Amino acid sequence: MDTATKASLIQEGGKLLSDGIRLLMAKPKTAVAHCEERPAQVVNKPAPSTGLSSPPAPAVVRTLPTRDETTHELKRRLARELYRAELDLAGGLKIAGKACDCLEYKHSVGLEAAAEELISQDPGNPVYKEIVQWTKDNLAKVTVEAIQSGKYDADYPRMALQFKEFRKRVVGTSETGPRPRPAPTMTLEEAKKMAADQAAAEVERKWNSVGKK
Repeated sequence: MDTATKASLIQEGGKLLSDGIRLLMAKPKTAVAHCEERPAQVVNKPAPSTGLSSPPAPAVVRTLPTRDETTHELKRRLARELYRAELDLAGGLKIAGKACDCLEYKHSVGLEAAAEELISQDPGNPVYKEIVQWTKDNLAKVTVEAIQSGKYDADYPRMALQFKEFRKRVVGTSETGPRPRPAPTMTLEEAKKMAADQAAAEVERKWNSVGKK
């Protein structure tokens, strides 16, 4: 190959190389830049399952009182109500010399409710039916109007003794047997003295209990 031909080929080759460099420089860079600037995507993968399920919640255990425990508690409630009514009757159903409605609206309701429960709970003891019957027979004698009339002043101390006997039979401190006979008749003065003595004893008891606190 002669020198002129070689020079022509070299010149053409240089021209093609220059054209290629210009094309590369003129190519848009947006696709590359977009690819480089795209933030990495975080994919939250679920935690691998261990194959173990959570243990079931423990069952709630219900513990109920026995029949004997229920009967014992009902007897205590009835005995407390009888004792409160007994004290009020011993005081002539009066507070500060004025008639009170304690037995008419409070004690009688509690007595009847507790006694009725125990009729089926403790059927071997007839005292509960006697208490219910007492409230029906004597409710008219313990109203405020009846107390104010003074007509039954002599009856209230005897009723207090009845309640004391009821209470003993409820808690089991009295011998079981026939229904006790009514208390012997007493004079009005004797009844007043008994009521005064019992009221004084109760005041002394409360006074001493307050002093010990």
